[in-house]
Amino acid sequence: MGRTVRTFRNAVDADEARWKDFKRTLRPREREHFGRIFDYARKCADAGTMLATPRITEVIILSALTELIGEIEELRKEFVHLRVRLEATKP
Repeated sequence: MGRTVRTFRNAVDADEARWKDFKRTLRPREREHFGRIFDYARKCADAGTMLATPRITEVIILSALTELIGEIEELRKEFVHLRVRLEATKP
């Protein structure tokens, strides 16, 4: 029998487990943020699977950055929209 290649999601889970002591020492709010990094990586599992030999931690970080950039862009658009509405109401 050949070797079984673990799934990308399993690799993310294993990497998250590797960081558990680090996460445990964070403040509760920081723990929540830290956990979201791995959630973002799971959202990008399809892309991570496309790498032949991924460095899981790099994929996790890039997935989180990609998600965070998207959130920043959405917040920026909302801010601009609110600024335009506010300026329109000024006398």
